[in-house]
Amino acid sequence: MPAVISFVSTKGGVGKTTVAANLGGLLAAFGLKVLAIDADVQPSLSKFFPVHYRSPRGLSAVVTSGGNPADDCISRTIFSNLDLVYSDTPDAGLQAWLNRREDRLMILRRAMQSPLMEAYDVVLIDTQGAVGELQKSAAMAANVMVSPVKPDALSAGEFATGTIAMLDELNRLADFGESFRSGDLLALINAHERTTNARALSAVLRQRFADHAKVRILDTVVPSAAAYCAAATARIPVHDFDRRRQFDNSAWNVMHRLAWELFPSLANVYAGAPRRTRGDVGTGDERTGDGGQGAVA
Repeated sequence: MPAVISFVSTKGGVGKTTVAANLGGLLAAFGLKVLAIDADVQPSLSKFFPVHYRSPRGLSAVVTSGGNPADDCISRTIFSNLDLVYSDTPDAGLQAWLNRREDRLMILRRAMQSPLMEAYDVVLIDTQGAVGELQKSAAMAANVMVSPVKPDALSAGEFATGTIAMLDELNRLADFGESFRSGDLLALINAHERTTNARALSAVLRQRFADHAKVRILDTVVPSAAAYCAAATARIPVHDFDRRRQFDNSAWNVMHRLAWELFPSLANVYAGAPRRTRGDVGTGDERTGDGGQGAVA
């Protein structure tokens, strides 16, 4: 089985997609085989990196197969080692389908155990910024969940209530067996501004969850920086956009620290730029994907 990380939050706009995409790009550049799954009804991850092959089916087929997906659900991005399952559920149809299934929490976990996943080292699942059956299924599929938290009152408050409440709800079924227990929740302080208020809120979060059995605040802090937005606009991984190794808070160094913290076996190993599998972005062959425990062992 691959290592599976789900990016979850009950609040939108905290940076789940950006972190998931950039981590996927970096892990692929390490040489790991990565599958990014867009489980958000607003398919931002599907549009993040260009693809050179768009599969005929996407997320809906993965879910409605009952957790037995076929390879015609896998799209190929222009970057080596980085594949994609695109979101094709713009309405509540898939959520409603899941709601009728008694095994809804286990469907994506079952998919992670399918023969199709044997080709991958890592699976990253992006989810919507609200509680729903799809997000819960993605959470239960993961070895660990990563929840970006902006150090402002609204984001920190929603994490401390809504996201933690979702975690508690998932684990109420643990009495029925370990298979019903979720992975740990790792909070990533994201878009940290250099202000007294941001530093104070970050310190409060660390103190509040210092002894929590299922929640840990990651040491890595992602600063608020223009490079992340610019890299998304350029549709390339941010570590490849901001390669200033001499600056501690450059995207190159920050994303490497995050990868090392999540995957300790990669510690102090540096990635090269992802190798494109076809021509440059913008060629006639390019097709976009938008409709045309603690750390991970």
